[in-house]
Amino acid sequence: MKKCFRCGAPWAGFRGQPRAREVCESCGAYLHSCVNCHHFDHMVTSSCRLEHTSFVGARDSLNYCEEYRMLNALLRADEERVVRAKTAWEQLFRH
Repeated sequence: MKKCFRCGAPWAGFRGQPRAREVCESCGAYLHSCVNCHHFDHMVTSSCRLEHTSFVGARDSLNYCEEYRMLNALLRADEERVVRAKTAWEQLFRH
């Protein structure tokens, strides 16, 4: 499910990705922002999992990143589950 990072309102827009200046109908937050991107990770120094992206000041404001992919909570949960399983498997057979 794709939703707004600020208010959690579901987003079912055209073609699966919000346009650059599109805002949430509920709260007015920009949807095309780092914190609403699949690649955003606050645990990484640049807050982006992609190495070649340029620094963006405010992560919750509008950006024009060409690598932007709106966060899908269900997809992210599946990816995290795979990473945890892989880590557990590798630790199980460590010597």
